[in-house]
Amino acid sequence: MAIIGKILGGVMGFAVGGPLGALVGAIAGHGLVDRRRAVEDSGGTDEEQAGVMFALGVIALAAKVAKADGTVTRDEIRTFQRLFPFDPEERSRIAALYNQAGQSADGFEAYAEQVRDALAAKPELLAEVVDALYAIAAVDGALHSAEERMIARIGAVFGFGGYEMASLRARHAPGAQSGAEDRGGRAADAYAVLGVAPDVSDEALRAAHRKLVLTYHPDKLASKGLPQEFMALANDRLAAINAAYETVKQERQGR
Repeated sequence: MAIIGKILGGVMGFAVGGPLGALVGAIAGHGLVDRRRAVEDSGGTDEEQAGVMFALGVIALAAKVAKADGTVTRDEIRTFQRLFPFDPEERSRIAALYNQAGQSADGFEAYAEQVRDALAAKPELLAEVVDALYAIAAVDGALHSAEERMIARIGAVFGFGGYEMASLRARHAPGAQSGAEDRGGRAADAYAVLGVAPDVSDEALRAAHRKLVLTYHPDKLASKGLPQEFMALANDRLAAINAAYETVKQERQGR
């Protein structure tokens, strides 16, 4: 079953009463939730439930972040759908969840707290939520201050510190994909992606890179419950980690 089907079915069995369960309940009256299936699908493995909570958290929090700078537009919804290739027949239900969550920027902390509690044993997935939010916010080539503040607060709710948030933000920052004419800026961004200071030793640099690859490899994330619909973003992040490591190695060889 596609992840949105699991959200609108299985989530009713284990998130009812929480703010995310209330979000799903708010669209139930529109014929978008099959209550019979909700009862049948309320179980599932730990990984399946983690995947449902991850996807629902990304959808709800992305809508809140989009609302942070004023309004949620159709272009933002289309951008979300482009970034995450959900089944075409599910798009109306994705839009309903997104629109419901995006009615106001208020309440995002309650969503974040519920996601944090549900994924407390899977911090890798919490990091992927933040990465997804940065990717969505930066799709127009800019990270607006209101969006950045909200994502930073979500990261704090998740328990991430400054280095972790800087690492997650770095590959989405304006100019992070700059060309050879800005090698210094690219190197600074690369160190940030790897979560290390520019004066780190070569040995510590290799260890940091190895740890990131082992932690955030898409296969590892899939084993933790990352839904297939979000795998492209995970692949992009792994590519960014490896590219950052190569950039830093080249910068050090040229000293």
